[in-house]
Amino acid sequence: MAKVTAYRQELKGRILKESIKEFKKNGIKQVKMDDIANNLSISKRTLYEIYPNKEELLLEGLRAEHEERNLEFMRFMAMGNRSVIDVFVQFFKMEMRSFATVSPLYFSDIHKFPNAVSYLSELHEESQSKSKEFLQKGVEEGFFREDVNFEIVSRMGQATMQHVMQIQLYKQYSLQHIFRNVILLLIRGICTQRGVKVVDEMLEKL
Repeated sequence: MAKVTAYRQELKGRILKESIKEFKKNGIKQVKMDDIANNLSISKRTLYEIYPNKEELLLEGLRAEHEERNLEFMRFMAMGNRSVIDVFVQFFKMEMRSFATVSPLYFSDIHKFPNAVSYLSELHEESQSKSKEFLQKGVEEGFFREDVNFEIVSRMGQATMQHVMQIQLYKQYSLQHIFRNVILLLIRGICTQRGVKVVDEMLEKL
């Protein structure tokens, strides 16, 4: 019984890994459950026993990715005292790495799955609170301007990326290129002269 349970857990992990890889590469709608079963050489029945539908599979994948990102960030923070610029550069590196391997269809398809949208909305609310703490710390450290309304800046960033997806700008430029230009414009715009200097120096090393 223990062997069966261990096998199921291992198989569940393989299914999740393969599915997210395919979703990101080709878009969620374009990947069929049959494709996933065939890629892993398992029966459709076995796949549906573990994940009854694509949305549940997607949701589990989003949760796993969020947990993995959190662990990576925690390891980074545990390596020593980190300034807000250190944190920003690490976030920038992680996002650029993520955008390098994902199809724009993945992001547009996610919004067709209500449970996934609900989960991402929850994460967004959590990140908003953390962002405020991060930005305030940046002011205290002398890297961010204190005369900036960060609520407006945050909403501008969200609106910009939403507009990028709506007008399908990713057909003209890569998501990596778009993200780099948007995030650098926003972060440098809220920085003090000292902050701009440090950000530019650190990004030159990437």
